[in-house]
Amino acid sequence: MEKHQAAEGVELLSSAKHNQVDSRPQQACYDPHHHRDVANPTSTLGTFVHVMKSALGIGILSVPSAFKDGGLVFGVLGAFFFAMLCSHSAHILVSTSYKICKKERIPVLGFGETVEKACSYGSPSVRTMGTVLRNAIDWYLMLTTVVVFIVFVGTTLREVINFRTGWEWSDRTYILLVGVPILFITQIREIKYLVPFSAIAGFLILANIVISLVFVFQEPLSLEGRRLFPTSATSVAPYMGVVYFALDATCLIFPLENQMRHPRHYLGCPGIVNLNYVCLAVLYSFFGAVGYIRYGENVRSSIILNFPTENVLVSCIQVLSAVAVLFSIGLIFYVPTEIAWKKLQRRVPKEWSGWAQSGLRLGMLALNMAAACGIPHLGTFMGLLGSVLNPILALWIPIVVDTVYRWPNGFGWARWRLLKNAACGCFGLFLLITGAISSVENIVALYK
Repeated sequence: MEKHQAAEGVELLSSAKHNQVDSRPQQACYDPHHHRDVANPTSTLGTFVHVMKSALGIGILSVPSAFKDGGLVFGVLGAFFFAMLCSHSAHILVSTSYKICKKERIPVLGFGETVEKACSYGSPSVRTMGTVLRNAIDWYLMLTTVVVFIVFVGTTLREVINFRTGWEWSDRTYILLVGVPILFITQIREIKYLVPFSAIAGFLILANIVISLVFVFQEPLSLEGRRLFPTSATSVAPYMGVVYFALDATCLIFPLENQMRHPRHYLGCPGIVNLNYVCLAVLYSFFGAVGYIRYGENVRSSIILNFPTENVLVSCIQVLSAVAVLFSIGLIFYVPTEIAWKKLQRRVPKEWSGWAQSGLRLGMLALNMAAACGIPHLGTFMGLLGSVLNPILALWIPIVVDTVYRWPNGFGWARWRLLKNAACGCFGLFLLITGAISSVENIVALYK
């Protein structure tokens, strides 16, 4: 009897060891990408269109003015440097999220969840910081507004239509009118179905660039009197404020990657992110350089202001800009509504889910419309908020995620990754300080 029980014990122990050995390769081979359950995934091309549109906006029309501050050589090199920096931040966040998902057998993580999970590998104090950062990121993204974009569309259309027709309609009238198409656009819940809107918006911006180049190349270009480098350190900050913040699209990194049909195409070589930022760096460099060469020190904050206002093509550029922003609002609106819905979803009965989501989107749009109609010069104050929070979100948070997850022995030879993160952190501090100073100066100038 004892021998029989002993034999059974040995057999059970052997079976347990066999199962334990078998479970290791299963855990090591877990691929989060194969376990995602996305109802309407976005194609690789559709994601590329979204990524391109998220970092290509009407801000490109201000790049020639930035080159006036930075100079031609510094301007071109800076555009490629900032594009590389934005791409690097995306790589850090998405690759770390993938490693965490693989280690913990989770199919997908969002922005705030990745930060919290990465901090959970640190000391108790770091884990507490992770929870705080996750809540701060979620609330910041959820409170991201489209007010500035609504105001831009309304006021731009007012300028063009009133100038061409002699009407005297107010800004609020146009804001309420554009609220009608925005109402339908913001009810689109899937990123996949927003691809045509991003494609149209990107095409309209490219059309703006082509029309602007028509004015730029009307006369031969000359390098005489054009600076190659900034004249002082103070002129570097305005350059960076335009180019870097025009390229940054950190808030859309995870929503776009998480909805892909083939998420492996997002990073890597060439990868959507890398290819997108190479194209944008070339486009920004070319447009900024030729615009500055054409108008020199007389180039205005938006190159459109250098064109003759009576020309019909100038009105076309303004209208195309307004329509491009209008079609971009759906993608911008997706992030805050998606986060807000995740917080609300568990409290809503399943049968009321569709109506509740529509009501949430309608309510958030109503708040944005009320702010657009009721708060003058809101865009200036939003610029101050963005200049402070964007460097934190786009540089410091990826650095924190990478540093905490790799701590203490994952920084490579001579801990070069830690040194790189420290340098990026100092640069982010410089961006924060200079951006805040520039925004405060704009507010002071506004009320003088």
